[in-house]
Formats: sequence, C-alpha cells, structure tokens
Amino acid sequence: MRYTRPGSIQNAVREAYGAVGGLENASIDLGIGVSTLSYGTERSEHRPGGIGVNYLDSLGRIEPRTAVPIANHFAMLAGGVFQPVDLDGVTASDVYRIAKEFSDVLTKDAEAHSKASVDPNGYTAKEAGEQLVELDELIAVAVSFRAALRRTVEGTR
Repeated sequence: MRYTRPGSIQNAVREAYGAVGGLENASIDLGIGVSTLSYGTERSEHRPGGIGVNYLDSLGRIEPRTAVPIANHFAMLAGGVFQPVDLDGVTASDVYRIAKEFSDVLTKDAEAHSKASVDPNGYTAKEAGEQLVELDELIAVAVSFRAALRRTVEGTR
C-alpha cells in the first residue's frame, strides 16, 4: 500500500484497513477490489474525495475496530479526542468509580505540588506523564458512566 502522511485522512483510511488485517481483508469484507481501496488512499484530481465515507461507514459497520482510526482523526481535527466506551459490567450506579479515579488525579496533583517535587509550582515531565495516565482513566470511567446512563434513559438496557 502506498505511503500516507501521518495525521492525514489517507493515513486514517490506511489504519482502518489495518484494523481488519490489511487491504486484502478490507476489500473482501466490502466486496470491492483491492485496487479500488488502495486508490482511495491517494489524493487525485480525477476522483476528488477519495473513496468516500460510504465505504468507510460500511467497513465500520462490518468491523467496528476500523472506525477507531477514523474517529481519532476527526476528533483531532475538531480539537478533541475520541474515547472508546467499554460498557461490560458498567451500570448507571457506578459513580463511585468516578470518585476513585478523581481521587487518584488529586493525589498526583498533590504530589506534583509538594515540597518533595523538583518543581512544586508546576509539573515535571515525569509528573505530567503520570497525571495524564490518571486523567485518561478518569475520562474513560466518566464516559462509560455517561454511556450507561444514556442506555438507561433510552431503555436499551
């Protein structure tokens, strides 16, 4: 498959194909030729717009893992992040998990701003990295909790 620039939609398409084991598997899943899919990662004046979102949508419905690089790409363009939600075992009464993760964030913050820190007025690179891990865990739990509540509101549970 041709080279794609990191951060480009063509690269996101390439990563989506990789999520199902490569271009050949994606072409089989979609029922179209390998050359058609490969062609879709190239910018072309003969075919503006690449392969189009219809193929990406179909591939995402066949194999949800392929939607992750596309979601990441567009979330980044929108100034956000994509956070997958795992609802296995999550209930609409799991607010305690948010409190626990928030406590971990507060603990890391207190450590970073203590006298024991190299930079008590800010974060060192190591402290920032550790805090990012805690924040990511908090975000994941909060988003899962929100999804569980949404599922309850919609009656899909």
